[in-house]
Amino acid sequence: MRSKKKPISGVPIHHTFEEENLESIQEEIKNRNLFVIYSFLEFSHPADIADVIETLELEDALFVFRLCDIERKRQIFMNLSDEMQGEFLENLEVNEVQELLKELESDEATYVLSDVDEEKTEEFLRGISHEDSVRIRTQLAYKENTAGRLMNVDFASVKVTDNARRGIISVRKAAKQTEDIYVIFVVDDENRLKGYVKLKDLLIATPETPITELMQPIKSIHYDTDQEEVAKFFKKYDMVSAPVVDENDIILGRITIDDVLHVLEEEATEDIYRMGGVSEEETINSSIWDSIRHRLVWLTINLFIANVTTSVVLLFEDVIQRFVVLASLMPIVAGMGGNTGTQAITVMVRNLATGELNKNNLFPTIRKELMIGLLNGLSLGIIAFTVTIFLKSDFYIAMVMALAMFVTLSVAGFMGALVPIVLKTIKVDPAIASSIFVTAFTDMFGFFCFLGLANYILGNFGK
Repeated sequence: MRSKKKPISGVPIHHTFEEENLESIQEEIKNRNLFVIYSFLEFSHPADIADVIETLELEDALFVFRLCDIERKRQIFMNLSDEMQGEFLENLEVNEVQELLKELESDEATYVLSDVDEEKTEEFLRGISHEDSVRIRTQLAYKENTAGRLMNVDFASVKVTDNARRGIISVRKAAKQTEDIYVIFVVDDENRLKGYVKLKDLLIATPETPITELMQPIKSIHYDTDQEEVAKFFKKYDMVSAPVVDENDIILGRITIDDVLHVLEEEATEDIYRMGGVSEEETINSSIWDSIRHRLVWLTINLFIANVTTSVVLLFEDVIQRFVVLASLMPIVAGMGGNTGTQAITVMVRNLATGELNKNNLFPTIRKELMIGLLNGLSLGIIAFTVTIFLKSDFYIAMVMALAMFVTLSVAGFMGALVPIVLKTIKVDPAIASSIFVTAFTDMFGFFCFLGLANYILGNFGK
């Protein structure tokens, strides 16, 4: 899933387009009023210009884009949605795309070309420098959603044998093509990572101070590390910039905190979509048929599960016929079981994603969710008993509701905690599969428990 946008810094902000009348801007663009358009482009932030471009017809969007200088084009382009970026790549001239690629950082170019077919990618890369094309091709060769794809190959480094004066000279050279220098990496003659130096320490040190006296140890990330693990790494070690290395500790690039923020947003969005049985590729701009195609699979699975659940109800058809009131009460028990299971799933999946749930706190967490289910079941069982006896004036039906609520919620809490862990263990994404299994189980168990208790209690003690 691609959802990364590079933040734009160093751009003066006089006002945002929200303060203007959007319809008026759209009209002026449609009428090709260059005075108004140039004024809008000059005084608006690139992110706001991108937001306006998103609302335009493609012809008008390209017209506005082409009026900008190349640096502003880069800034605007990287703030466009994935869909609009794709349309631009399809409709801009090849030389225009090549000009744009020359201005993009390596991670930006890699990101932009990730969804472009190989033939088109080669066509774009033929028009840029050999050095840049090799860097982009190399980065595209890394697995998707890994540190290798996420990193920027431009970074500042100094030799471990340098002193502060030579180090500052090296940083100045690197600054010409590197944005946002947070830390300076220290390498040996073979480019193996040895540590890092803070920019502040380098600037205030005396010229002859050896880099080894300023150097501090640093954690690194292997290029094949999944981007979700990269985000956990940044959180754990409180990093703002981290080096990416190969098996021999040779530094390949760096990942910065702004990249990680986009990863966190992407992963959270992905988990939310998957828990709802929706593809992460779907957006509000997706076509109706694409949305149907993505959703229909999970709806079909849910339909199959519903049929299995119905078979449980049919086992107690005679009980329902004898005590018709059960038909109006049993969905309540199953529904509450489903809600309880979903709450437990949400907590477990989120903690699995952030790494807070591990083998050290696994069983205490499951035990906690079981206790929560038991206590919620007890509380809601008492409430259900009170409400049912008030509405139905039948002690035994109220007892069925209370006991079924208690047992179902207890089991639902336990299963909601257990299923994500089991799925994670067998290498199945718990975000996408947990709700399906838990909902199916709680529905079937809820109906079975409720109707089974009703069959026993009402059959033996009822009227």
